[in-house]
Amino acid sequence: MIVQIVPHLPPPDEGVGSFALVLADLLRARWALESRFLVASPSWSAGPEVEGTAAAARLPAAEPGTLRRAIEEAAGDRQATVLLHYAGYGYHPRGCPAWLVEELKQWTARDGRRLVTVFHEVYATGPPWRSSFWLSPVQRRLAGILARHSAGLVTSLGIYRRNLLRRAPGREVRVLPVFSTVGEPSAVPPLADRARRLVLFGGPGIRGRAYRWLAAPLAETCRALGIEEICDVGPPVADRPDRIDGVPVRSLGILPAAEVSGLLRESLAGFVAYPAPFLAKSTVFAAYCAHGMLPVSAWHRRRREFDPPPPCWRPVSGRLGDPQAVAGRARAWYAGHCLDRHAEAYRELLLP
Repeated sequence: MIVQIVPHLPPPDEGVGSFALVLADLLRARWALESRFLVASPSWSAGPEVEGTAAAARLPAAEPGTLRRAIEEAAGDRQATVLLHYAGYGYHPRGCPAWLVEELKQWTARDGRRLVTVFHEVYATGPPWRSSFWLSPVQRRLAGILARHSAGLVTSLGIYRRNLLRRAPGREVRVLPVFSTVGEPSAVPPLADRARRLVLFGGPGIRGRAYRWLAAPLAETCRALGIEEICDVGPPVADRPDRIDGVPVRSLGILPAAEVSGLLRESLAGFVAYPAPFLAKSTVFAAYCAHGMLPVSAWHRRRREFDPPPPCWRPVSGRLGDPQAVAGRARAWYAGHCLDRHAEAYRELLLP
């Protein structure tokens, strides 16, 4: 039995929660491991996505002993491994869920109890006028406590692994870029056979950034690739334009995963408003790569401490490259951490 602790679950779809649900399906299908969820968000209510997958309950109030009892109730009479999906701001408005960390520390104190932590985030940073600047030391300390008391550690970025090793020296931290939460087609058509369509997929925040901050490179992408239509997929975005440089923007709203997969497989390109060094933690970028699309990233920030970004196409004149070659490299990169690779890695972590 696996008790997965998550900040939120669909609906609506969002990165960490969708990742956890797909992982639950994967663990059950491949290794007969059942999951039960404890959900932090007070606004969450179970939808069909969860009811058909696994039982879920809300995370209890922040009082001593309540989380430990909730884990035991979720597991029933079976021995459980806890799989924590950690992103500090998902459990506390300031990103400092000290109660959660202390409860899990106490829970692991008894023999035979195993905690595996997936660090979707480690800590936040920011300028001195942001609270994240002043709270970052607390967030780092809490992440270090979790790392030291976890039997297994997973993260999606090399820089996160290095941060964790500074706080938990000698531990093994696996780096697994996230998988696509809308499927992995076994075969994909070449770009030349696809509709001249660009897809903007994901939450309203990431798509809103594309329209507000990256309208110029989005327009450049459409011109360079001969895009005839932009499809907007996800919850409504305020002030979504009807056209980008004359190219119509068609809103499709929230679609089932199978429909999203079909759309991606037949579309030429996918645009993502995410900093390039962090693309490995984006399920949207993973979906573009898995479906053989040309993944387009215009938000580049070069810093020496980051690993090189995964393959993506940049809408910068004179640096376009061969779109099909880029799409091929991106899909090959994704194959190195596809669902099969995740299934094997989590089996080893959860069932040592």
